[in-house]
Amino acid sequence: MVTRPFDAHELGPALKDLGSPLPELTVFGMMLGSGKEIVHFMRATRSITSAAYVAKRLSKHAADVIRNGRGMTLTNGNALAGRLAKSAFDLNIPLWLNSPVRELIVDNGVVRGAIVVREGHTIRVNAKRGVVLACGGFPHDVARRQKMFPHAPTGKEHYSPGPTGNTGDGLRLAEAAGGRVEDSLPNAAAWVPVSVTTRKDGSKGVMPHFIDRAKPGVIAVLRDGKRFANEGNSYHDFVQAM
Repeated sequence: MVTRPFDAHELGPALKDLGSPLPELTVFGMMLGSGKEIVHFMRATRSITSAAYVAKRLSKHAADVIRNGRGMTLTNGNALAGRLAKSAFDLNIPLWLNSPVRELIVDNGVVRGAIVVREGHTIRVNAKRGVVLACGGFPHDVARRQKMFPHAPTGKEHYSPGPTGNTGDGLRLAEAAGGRVEDSLPNAAAWVPVSVTTRKDGSKGVMPHFIDRAKPGVIAVLRDGKRFANEGNSYHDFVQAM
């Protein structure tokens, strides 16, 4: 969120490995930045300045799609991932894709590395200083959701727009090496109201309502027709009330 836009041209051939943004969060396939850019799009029909900005942005996006097959101005999570990758490439840090970690190597209580499967081969990677587990959260780990969300007894009561690969692998690796995941948090997730949508290809998508549910004129009610929260609250507080 609120990541500085990043020019995808800087990734060169590696751009093909960057995941696409959520279709639900794009306009004609174009990613929007946070802050002022969203304001311009919201005011496009009421401000000449905003209309000009939107027209220029859409024109550039169309040209990018024609030349490169996708928008080249990356924002939000795409910008974060792209810039992190570019930093790694600049420092000659190898990036192994499709190389899952099977287990951490623990020797006398000290993590020494990891066992990784790469291109069909099992490889032992030794770490001189340590291993960083940056594996995302657990939005698609039903068993841990069931354990961590007291109000969701089956673990299937929530839908997440997070990457489907975020299944809590890093947490399980840490636990197997002697780590402990705090399970008594009052809120073990960042809540946001969502809608389940059907995409053009028939697959299901999850649309997070970060902004639109707080617009003037929106009244949110439960199934019994009763209003339950101030729609202008933060989306986390909004879902807590829901």
